Amino acid sequence: MLSQSQRQGFPVLLEECGVSVQDESLRAASPLRSSAPGCSAPRFDWRHRAASRSPSQGHGHKLSCDRESAQTHVKRLVPQQLEIQPGGRFYHEVNAYEDRFLPLLELEQAEDEKEMRERLTKWPVKKLCDEGYCITGMSAFWLDSKFGRIAAFGLGPGVALPDVKFEGGTSVLVTRVDPLREKPIHGRVLSRTSTQLRVSFQKLFDLEDQLWRLDLWQSRIAYERMCHAVTQLHQDPRILEDDNSNPGSELVLLGTHLRDVILRSFSPSDGVYEPKPFQAADDASYAAHDTLDHPAQIGTGHGGIFGGDMRIQSWARRHSRVNPVCVEGDPELHGLNATQIRAIAMMVGERITLIHGPPGTGKSKTIIEAVRLLKADFEVPVPILVCTYTNMALDHIVEGLVGRGLKPLRVGIDAKVRPTVKDYVLEAYLDRHPRRNELERLVREETRLQEKARLLEKNNGEDSNKPSRLARLRTILANVDRQLWVVKAKVFKLRQEMITDVLKQADVSQHVVLIGDHKQLPPVIRSREAQLRGLNISLFERLTEESAVPSIMLDMQYRMHPEISRFPSSEFYARSLKDGTVDSGGNVLAQLHPPVSEHLVINALTGGRPSVVFLDHDGLEATKDRSRINVTDAAIVCAVLEDLLCRNEDLRGEDIGVISPYMAQISLLNYLLNVDPDHRDRFHKALGSSRAGELAQIEVKTVNGFEGRQKEVVLFSTVRNNAAGALGFLADRRRLNVGLTRARRGLFVIGGLATLRAGSSARGAVAWKHYADFLAGARLVRPLKGDMLRQVLDGSGWGGRV
Repeated sequence: MLSQSQRQGFPVLLEECGVSVQDESLRAASPLRSSAPGCSAPRFDWRHRAASRSPSQGHGHKLSCDRESAQTHVKRLVPQQLEIQPGGRFYHEVNAYEDRFLPLLELEQAEDEKEMRERLTKWPVKKLCDEGYCITGMSAFWLDSKFGRIAAFGLGPGVALPDVKFEGGTSVLVTRVDPLREKPIHGRVLSRTSTQLRVSFQKLFDLEDQLWRLDLWQSRIAYERMCHAVTQLHQDPRILEDDNSNPGSELVLLGTHLRDVILRSFSPSDGVYEPKPFQAADDASYAAHDTLDHPAQIGTGHGGIFGGDMRIQSWARRHSRVNPVCVEGDPELHGLNATQIRAIAMMVGERITLIHGPPGTGKSKTIIEAVRLLKADFEVPVPILVCTYTNMALDHIVEGLVGRGLKPLRVGIDAKVRPTVKDYVLEAYLDRHPRRNELERLVREETRLQEKARLLEKNNGEDSNKPSRLARLRTILANVDRQLWVVKAKVFKLRQEMITDVLKQADVSQHVVLIGDHKQLPPVIRSREAQLRGLNISLFERLTEESAVPSIMLDMQYRMHPEISRFPSSEFYARSLKDGTVDSGGNVLAQLHPPVSEHLVINALTGGRPSVVFLDHDGLEATKDRSRINVTDAAIVCAVLEDLLCRNEDLRGEDIGVISPYMAQISLLNYLLNVDPDHRDRFHKALGSSRAGELAQIEVKTVNGFEGRQKEVVLFSTVRNNAAGALGFLADRRRLNVGLTRARRGLFVIGGLATLRAGSSARGAVAWKHYADFLAGARLVRPLKGDMLRQVLDGSGWGGRV
């Protein structure tokens, strides 16, 4: 498993608590167990080739499947849930881990639901609808879908939906009038168009000829999976792998071979575990090099799942050295620096590795090349699972894998998948499967029987006073239920067989690598108690603190113009980051030259245009609900965007990002750029219809939502501007780090410099003072006050428009 855990929160807890890892190094000494009758064969024989590398498969999309292979699918059984008994291995550690994390997960889930319940209780329906948390008066109908029970909701034919927060993957409560007084039906939004929401449900219900209310809700799935993962630490996968009690089948592997690593701090010999961050949020120092770059300190279990493959072990040992030893026939790795190659060697040669990747150091490229090495060069048969914190980051990796000739399987919510990787989602593979028509026929039969059963149950209630007719109806209903059960079983069996075909022929993981950066954003923990008790400290950070797991830091950044990276490298990484964005003569690469803008004034001495500017103004912030907005910030953002699109023909909307720490500011900016008619008219007059259409492609997100992303140009609306110098959570050094490191060519920071300087007494806010001093010293501050502000806004047509 390769996990890009830049935000080391709940997704990392999932890895922390429930990674299913098959670790050959922990098995008996024999390199390969016998596959004779009566003996348990290994799940993956390293001497075999990856199915996707078979010459018959090629690199296209076509799946091969015949009747004979369809009949030989191995039945997979879920093993019985076990609990370690007193005296058993890891008994004390697993129980201590459960006692620590299960109550904290309950606290966090309760806090999430409390916030949503308070909103439903205290806000009137009109405010819920106005703020995008609710839609009323929706009609609906069931869709004919072979992959679940999906309904389409709308306000009427051609009627546009209001601006709501119902995105793909969000959970909703469906009721007639009030979710607090009725028993709501839980659903999940699959996709959204301008006129329709598609929502999936666990089961069918009477839907049509009624009007419905939909409310945004917090999904319990993530919490349930995390809790389940914690309890799976009781399982020993070695026992499951060796199980031979059900010939012709195999047990689903649960638990992890890495319990000795995960539970290291929970050993009774170490006393009660006390959570401790690797570095405090306001710690301005950076860890010593040997703290982040060292071999394994654990005495046993090296090699991981590839421990029996001497090709991989030889390559990994030779290339994990600072001075690698290359031999004829080694796979060629192009476009990687020495540290990235060392990182890949550790990733494939150790059963668990930590990769520290500051912004722009090529974490995604390192992941892509590691997977390509294993699948294309070493042709390993084991599956490889890659997890990231965001859908966008994952799609970026999928595109990279495809570009390197691999066949990834993209798993996740279809509505959040980029169009460029749609061909690699599970549904797309299943749509191309040779047995698709057979599945569709069974699904239609299932739907017919479900509707028939529903009508019979309805008639059953209406004829309760007619005993003879009631008896006949019950007999017919029982027969239909039996038929329905048989068809459902066939649908399930066939779909599992088709999924197995896809998995066998896709390049999809096991063996654990955690990739992250403790100087970027931590998890967002809503429960204060859970935070104080350590839920905000991830596995990545805890293992870094323990210094037992092999670790390496990527130290060359390839994203940012050196002028953009200069301050973050100095302030957050003690100048340990090198710039890979200059040529051998020290010249900045041409593709990183700053954009043309009236705000990026050419230096009279050097003749160069800066890539960074701070636009300093006096417009005060305001509160909105539990968030904050700054209308002057927003007006300046609009003016800068117009200026950039006017002056740079090669700059497209998708090349620009607008970020802010506050959701209210994000909502305001989205409204101004995409909804408000006055602003729309102004943009069309200034840019023309075609160019103004680029505004819809500009990404406007919170700083948290932009982590792991990059854009050619970024506008950072800081919002805070007040006489007290209050910065709130903007003072977090890690949030500043993320905000300043998303841009490649141009960074525009907008706000009140006096406020940011005055906030130096707040925890962690000293970094903003240092940044203000850096900007002033480099002459990168442009005051927009009085006549200058009016000139920028009025001259561009933005004065008084916000």
